[in-house]
Amino acid sequence: MKVATSRERLNELFDNDARNDSAIARALGVSRQSVSSWRSGVRSPKKPMLIKIAETYHVSLEWLMGFDVDRNYTSKRSAIIPDSDLFKKLLMHMAPMDYEVMMEILARTERKMKEMGEL
Repeated sequence: MKVATSRERLNELFDNDARNDSAIARALGVSRQSVSSWRSGVRSPKKPMLIKIAETYHVSLEWLMGFDVDRNYTSKRSAIIPDSDLFKKLLMHMAPMDYEVMMEILARTERKMKEMGEL
């Protein structure tokens, strides 16, 4: 369940960052105007940038998107991993934006696993 907007979560992260918006922008590889437009809600970061922000601030992507989940990124994996049929059903019933985000996360994970020689 969503309890906040991405804008609110971004502002929380940026407000708690000791750096100014220009330094945050440099760290993320974007313009200061981009950070400013995200803060004001004029624009929202695209999915790849949301992922980069989540990784940079060590928060979960779901939290950054406004869901009522643990803020902190954790490497702990759920003890309950759905079987492939259930996973396919879950993917089929996701909202289009959620599906795109999930596919990006899976693709990023696959790339990392290949880099580490685990695939």
